[in-house]
Amino acid sequence: MLRFGIIGTNFISEWFAAACRDTGGRAEPVAVYSRDLGRGRAFADANGIGAAHDDLEALIEAVDAVYVASPNAAHHPQAMRAIEAGRHVLVEKVSGVSSAQVEEIFAAARARGVVAMEAVRNVHTPAHALVRATLPRLGAVRHARFEKLQYSSRYDRFRAGEQLNAFDPSLDNSALADIGVYCLQPALDLFGEPAQASGASVWLANGFEGGGSLQLDYGSTVVDVVYSKIAAGLGPSVIYGEDAALTLDDPGELSRIELHERGGATTVLLEGQRVLPAETMKHEINDFVDQAEAGVIDRRWAELSLASRRIMDEQLSRGR
Repeated sequence: MLRFGIIGTNFISEWFAAACRDTGGRAEPVAVYSRDLGRGRAFADANGIGAAHDDLEALIEAVDAVYVASPNAAHHPQAMRAIEAGRHVLVEKVSGVSSAQVEEIFAAARARGVVAMEAVRNVHTPAHALVRATLPRLGAVRHARFEKLQYSSRYDRFRAGEQLNAFDPSLDNSALADIGVYCLQPALDLFGEPAQASGASVWLANGFEGGGSLQLDYGSTVVDVVYSKIAAGLGPSVIYGEDAALTLDDPGELSRIELHERGGATTVLLEGQRVLPAETMKHEINDFVDQAEAGVIDRRWAELSLASRRIMDEQLSRGR
């Protein structure tokens, strides 16, 4: 069993604590870190965690692995401290605010002999694996569109003039990093790194990236990625092949997949109740534990994180 220390006491940390206990005894949250010890103890009590710390080194010393769920700007320094101490690190997306930071995390983990992984939950799910397995039935894939437009529950307050962390450009939580990653990483995992990526962002008056679109050019295939925190989408996402197409209700929380043959027949490959984010986290934890037990970073996940961060850097540098 891998004993986890959790950095952060937000709702994502609550999901993670519950998901650990849904891995069949492979992972267990045993400690939490918060700068406010009272808040940390309240979180620990509410989530059945035995210890709370306001000293990061004490948390790291007490566990086998660290789950980093702090604000994005803190991910890199906190992950590096855990790695230096010889602990495995699972870093909530995005693992770094630049490709240089992500590269440094993986390089340090390899040098120290521990595992690092970015927690992008949807690419670890059985539903995503089903999409990968179905691609050959489409024939040559020519076009794809992945979209996730999610109107933020905080955006009305921001529009009314309230200053909120969710729309603070200094915190590196752009729409691409927060929402777009759930489209970008599945696209890259299915089709690889493109020959060229281009795109544009929607910038709010305060300099925050509220949404945007990317076009991934593979020569024989074009993939569009559309994302937003300031508009509600209707979907679905679609992968178009010469012989058939796949529709996906939501690439972030995928619960319905349909295969549409060129002749008109439709087959439902996956149909379930609306998936909650917390219900999918166990899959990324299991993949992380697999690596920790083997003592080797899986190149698939590392290269996916690096490729997506490079494209993010290019996209977010445009138009500023």
